[in-house]
Amino acid sequence: MKINIYQHLAPKPLLNKSYDTLITMNQRRMLSSDNGPIFISEKSLRALLAIRRERLVEQVYGSVLMARSNWQAMADVLTEVPSWMTIVDDAPDQSLPLRVSIGIKPTHAATIRAALANDASLILIEGPIKEKVKLSYIKAEGVVSLLVAAYRQGLISAVRPMVKALVALGHEDVLPPPEALDALWVALDQLSDG
Repeated sequence: MKINIYQHLAPKPLLNKSYDTLITMNQRRMLSSDNGPIFISEKSLRALLAIRRERLVEQVYGSVLMARSNWQAMADVLTEVPSWMTIVDDAPDQSLPLRVSIGIKPTHAATIRAALANDASLILIEGPIKEKVKLSYIKAEGVVSLLVAAYRQGLISAVRPMVKALVALGHEDVLPPPEALDALWVALDQLSDG
């Protein structure tokens, strides 16, 4: 009897719930597009509003879209849609990747569904769901990534004070783990020294 010792290296079939097809790891593709719109979640916008840096979204990305249910959840802090934001209808019929769909908050689900339905290139979203989104082949970033991009473009003078302000204002849940922040500080110090 001949045994194939390389059998475990063969691509494993996966069921992609968002397209209901059988695919292999080698056939996976990004679910976000290269040049689609950018979506922002309620939580990301709330954090930026708290530190009064919401205009950075426009300065870094131009315009963004937000799912209608996320906008409605913002009624306590915003009464008018900013000029750089467009509100789009929720896409409740859009399926979510299985990894993302388990235990998700309604506003996060609405953001991801609307982004997938509109072929988004990026989702600004916070918390553990961001990592699940990335693992589902959807490009996602958070507030700290936006702050770093703004710093690199010369729109803000430093990232650390913004992070401290997020913590002081109760938005530490948008921050990466402490070890990731430590690595960020080292990288930013090297960038400014270079």
